[in-house]
Amino acid sequence: MKNLHEIDLKYLRIFEAVVENGGFTAAEESLGLSCSSISKAIADLEARLAVTLCRRGRSGFELTEQGEKLYQASGRLFAAVGLYVDEVEQLNRAVQRVLRVAVVDNTTPDPCCPLVEGLRALQAQEPDLLIDLQIMASNDITLALLKEELDIGITLTHRSVSGLQVTELYREAVAPYVAVKHKEFWRQDELAVTDLAELRLTTYTHREPGSLMVGDERHQFYFCPQAEGVLILVLSGGHVGMLPRFYAQAWVDSGDIKELPVPELCLESSIVAMSKIRGENQDLVDRLICLMKQA
Repeated sequence: MKNLHEIDLKYLRIFEAVVENGGFTAAEESLGLSCSSISKAIADLEARLAVTLCRRGRSGFELTEQGEKLYQASGRLFAAVGLYVDEVEQLNRAVQRVLRVAVVDNTTPDPCCPLVEGLRALQAQEPDLLIDLQIMASNDITLALLKEELDIGITLTHRSVSGLQVTELYREAVAPYVAVKHKEFWRQDELAVTDLAELRLTTYTHREPGSLMVGDERHQFYFCPQAEGVLILVLSGGHVGMLPRFYAQAWVDSGDIKELPVPELCLESSIVAMSKIRGENQDLVDRLICLMKQA
């Protein structure tokens, strides 16, 4: 046998089963073949090898010396085949696709945020897809996308970035909040920006509301990259914090903070999906964006 063919592997499997079951008849059930079919397969194998592999008679089934050597060699062959199959499966796992996603903090609790539903639908389409999810500041998301360390970022932005495509997903209602300790503000039904001159305005958004400009004076303005940082400063006193209404509601309900009646400062922050134009996983990114828009 100079060349090993598929039929040879079949015959060797049958031969191995016969040896391990101790005879042709005993191997019928495990192979799902009749005794005559098994006998013919062994005879064909012996003819191909030009050797006698076993003897049957009144004394029972018995391997010849050549049959014993072939059985041992077949065991090594099938062990190698098993190792080959394992390595191919590992190779398949190694090339499994990974979608790298980043999202700004405290976004997914917003009932308007479609990321969870979008990921659920995408994974239903791609059961083997791995999602590498990170929580990052908005500026860090932009930088990671430009460096091709991310495939898609769910963030807030007010400007376009060269090399990145931006798709608006929804708008987030943002309003000014103050700690309960600032009781002087609670007694008024409506306030103007000028009434807040003594307080520092803090926001997590990447745009400064135009209403902060009153005449030639600019109010004290502070930026925090996370909404939670803004909340901490509000609770600490001395700060008016621009917060998403859905996020602030729990602290409003607990009586710790109050939305200030300053219509000029109420705005909508655009929550977008950003991705590299023609990125590595462009098909996955496009599908996720489409699914989020449908959610």
